[in-house]
Amino acid sequence: MVLETVNATQPEFPDLSPWIPTLFTDEIRDDKIIKSPNVLASTKIVVNNKKPVGSNLQNNEITQTDMYLLTAIEKLTYRLESVEKRLRRTEELIFHIMEGSHINRHDACPGNFTRVARNCYHFGERQLNWKSAASLCKGLGANLLEMESPDEFMEVVTFVQANGYLRGYDFWTGGLNPGLLWIWSNSARPVLPKGSGGGRRPYEIVYGTGRCLKLAINNNKLYEYRGTDCAARQRYICEHEENAVIRALDRIQKSLTIKEKD
Repeated sequence: MVLETVNATQPEFPDLSPWIPTLFTDEIRDDKIIKSPNVLASTKIVVNNKKPVGSNLQNNEITQTDMYLLTAIEKLTYRLESVEKRLRRTEELIFHIMEGSHINRHDACPGNFTRVARNCYHFGERQLNWKSAASLCKGLGANLLEMESPDEFMEVVTFVQANGYLRGYDFWTGGLNPGLLWIWSNSARPVLPKGSGGGRRPYEIVYGTGRCLKLAINNNKLYEYRGTDCAARQRYICEHEENAVIRALDRIQKSLTIKEKD
């Protein structure tokens, strides 16, 4: 047997020498990018800068709220002053109207109502109890008679005495006595004038013990206030709602006059 010797030859490897500097250079470059303190520092600065920005926004929101509230307060103050000025102008206007006219009105009254002086009244011919009479007046857009001044008392009484169809009858008014004093049921104002103290004039005293007030004729053929049982049947006098507005204007005029004197 002949043995053949094979010469082991070294494998051929590619020459890497041209690439070696490039690899080391890239590694160094990567190391600089990853470990560079400048990049980390800049990153920290960006992260840390976000917190102050957020806190500044919160402070700005509080300041804007304060400014909004101050603006709202200023607007309310301005509007209040404007309302007060308008109110004063309205009071002056009403005062001049009242001063110039003194309610010398002669407008036509609604149907079934009669003008007596400056007011409109309905003189009912049916005889009803007090509650029914009050309801009927309400249905006519009126209230049972409320005489708030001696002048009105004398005007109504004079008209009734001069009218043959009315003279001699008793009439329900809007007066009630809940237990302490006589008041007008619609306005809740006292029936008797302030300071009357049970005087002798017919509008300064109430006779009788009933709870409902009527305008009654006495033995001397004169009219006076008399308290009567509310279930009794009487004629009645309704007063149109227009009169309530006139009275409100009268009260405003009196209050303005008092203020001017002060």
